Amino acid sequence: MQNSSMNRRQWLKMMGIGSAAVALAACAPATAPAGGSESSSAAAAPGSALVDLSVATFDAPLHDWQREFAQRWADANKDKANTTIERVVYGEMAKLQLARAASGTMWDIVFSGIKWFPYSASKDMFLQLDDLLANRPDADLEDFFAPTLAGAKLDGKIYGLPYEIHPGNPALVVFNLEMLDKAGLEMPTDDWDVAQYADMAVKLTDTENQIFGTNYLPGNYYDFESLARAYGTDIMNADRTQLQFATDPMCVEAAKYITSLRTELHVAPSRDEAAGLDFTAGLLGSAVGGTTQVNPFATTIDGAFEHDWVLFPKGPDGKRGYTAFSSNYSIASTTKDPELATDLLIYLTSTEAGLWSALEQGTGQPNARHSVWGDETLLSKSHPIFRRVLAMFNDANIEGPFPMPNNLRFQELQDNWANTSPDLFYGDVSFDEGLQNVQDAMQEILDLPRA
Repeated sequence: MQNSSMNRRQWLKMMGIGSAAVALAACAPATAPAGGSESSSAAAAPGSALVDLSVATFDAPLHDWQREFAQRWADANKDKANTTIERVVYGEMAKLQLARAASGTMWDIVFSGIKWFPYSASKDMFLQLDDLLANRPDADLEDFFAPTLAGAKLDGKIYGLPYEIHPGNPALVVFNLEMLDKAGLEMPTDDWDVAQYADMAVKLTDTENQIFGTNYLPGNYYDFESLARAYGTDIMNADRTQLQFATDPMCVEAAKYITSLRTELHVAPSRDEAAGLDFTAGLLGSAVGGTTQVNPFATTIDGAFEHDWVLFPKGPDGKRGYTAFSSNYSIASTTKDPELATDLLIYLTSTEAGLWSALEQGTGQPNARHSVWGDETLLSKSHPIFRRVLAMFNDANIEGPFPMPNNLRFQELQDNWANTSPDLFYGDVSFDEGLQNVQDAMQEILDLPRA
């Protein structure tokens, strides 16, 4: 790997890792548990020359399918590979990739969220896959949703295959149907708009009983991007070098809409009021969320009250926006057998794995393939909102690429958003001051060279 010492310094600065942590990681064995991980190896035939192959899997019940299919592959290939399967906590993976790359102990197959994947790819941590996939028609690249395959590339080259897609955190709105009925309201259709949502939130708010009509607040800059797209624009310019938050009139209007929910309409909680406010506990008339919450909400609510989901409202001119959030599996540049690793990579991102996860494991969460999201058996068993999300994904007029900055400094950009945007949206400063503070803080990051 090139420039390993420079990579380490850059990432330490970017991710806030101390040198002691890297030193400890460098001393750790390749299969050291990470975030409560566990290992499973296929039995080796005596005297055989097996390839050691390690797989990092997302340590959460929703992703048990990764361990299931990694083990299936290990069992089917025990004459070729000694496969070790580990659990890794998602929130620790970005830092662990740096630490493992620096110590030469990177997993052969490793997962990444779209948020940090391009940075890792830019530091030669992953194999470029174009040639390896060229002779593998079973990879079926055209079956992946276009935004997910775009999110698996850096500078036009493929460095991973996507294993999931969802339309972002503010893609859906869930309503408490009992509160709707009490307020004399009907469940909206997907054709509603932001003005109608604000009006419904006003009617659902019951200050005497501390019930708010909505909890909408974009805690991430890419959450705001979904609303900006509904308003017909983007938070950054086309080459993602300039922030348009305070310079594009429609971005400004979108920011005004969010701010007004708290400062003018008082239909969303303040900082102090937001703590512990949970839709599933019956404390909100509606809540903004994503597809990954549909099934867990149903389980948590467990019939305590009726609820239903609708697509997030359209903008003032009838446009719809979303931000595709995808995750990838990649092959480490240090793997000893790229061909064998590619075989496992394709299997983990296959239609078979996606359907098993959604149907057999029972999560209802499809992977990143058209063939999985569009499976009629899955759609017939899922909440109807999934069929409507699929229609949104398939609408060529609704683009949803993830807004990664050109210089790949996602975390710094997000940190500055998190440090400045709440003051604006909660009304702690004047609108103009808050708007400019966000603009200046984030443009400062976009002006930096590629990380």
